[in-house]
Amino acid sequence: MKNQAPQRFWEIDLGALLLLWWNDIAAFLMTALMFCALSLPVVIPALIMWLMLINNISFETPP
Repeated sequence: MKNQAPQRFWEIDLGALLLLWWNDIAAFLMTALMFCALSLPVVIPALIMWLMLINNISFETPP
């Protein structure tokens, strides 16, 4: 068996490295998109209540 020299950083396959990075970025973006989509049932009512608070909208019957 031949002794192999340690791999140098300039011998790295940039195409494979960029493909790995692209896959990691795609996974992160899909996670962020899923988080935003799953948070909508909480965010939309919160925004509606916030708008009602700002505009002083009340459902109480006047005296």
